[in-house]
Amino acid sequence: MIASSNYFPSTEALSIAQACVITFQGNASNNLQQDAFFFLDNWYQEDLGVMVVTPVAAPFCIAVSDGVASSNHSQYCSKAVVKAIRRLWNDQKSITSDDIHQLINQTKHSSKRHGAAATLAMVTCELNGDGTIKATITHVGDSRVYWLPKGTSQWQCLTRDHNLLNELIDQKAQEQGRQAKFADYNREGMAGSLYSITECFALTADDSYLSSEAPKGSSCNIKVNSGDCILVCTDGIHDLVPSHEWQLVNAETDLQAWLINLKNQVYDSDGNAYDNGTAILVRFD
Repeated sequence: MIASSNYFPSTEALSIAQACVITFQGNASNNLQQDAFFFLDNWYQEDLGVMVVTPVAAPFCIAVSDGVASSNHSQYCSKAVVKAIRRLWNDQKSITSDDIHQLINQTKHSSKRHGAAATLAMVTCELNGDGTIKATITHVGDSRVYWLPKGTSQWQCLTRDHNLLNELIDQKAQEQGRQAKFADYNREGMAGSLYSITECFALTADDSYLSSEAPKGSSCNIKVNSGDCILVCTDGIHDLVPSHEWQLVNAETDLQAWLINLKNQVYDSDGNAYDNGTAILVRFD
């Protein structure tokens, strides 16, 4: 991986946060790296690497995309997703799941890549007129965004996985005439087919993209304060090391060392890094 991003705030654009990324292929049974990510101004897909801690200015965008391993060509879909994000971001256009879907399917992909799929977790941050920071969280599938407000002792998950288990939870709550609690979602532990993804991006061949349906992504906004942290990651991280086992982050924390320790936790887990893993950590100044 490139040791550092080409993006650094100018003297006019003051830094509002520090960011760092780690990615690794892990012990994936297909010996492929199907994770890809977008970091500030470029996309990456690397077998192993950790960036230097980078100061970032508003507005900025970070994202991870995880190729669904049911296809040995899904690395092309995750790469297409982050390349689409770069194009939209550089063109200063909106970045929704529908925008990404339309862009990745403007290309007629080879037939062998037809059906290759990928997830998304993305955060864009911008300054409000009053100087506060608005973070917009967008996700498709089971890649996640976590938030650690300053002074709290537990990482909070901000995204609800798009999988069969969570749909069943919604259905049961509806049948009982109540609203499902967020704590009911994203249950830990493996449940086989219940964890099957119900929403994802997919590559199409020939002209089939004309009738293909965009995934139903989810989006929300939060107000971010100084000292808060955000982590964006693929399921190769959170499936093997639940967030309650993550270390906390404060102003003195070495973000690069924190991510390296998280990677070591993934390899030391019962799952022994059986999947690719990518995590982007941001601490707001």
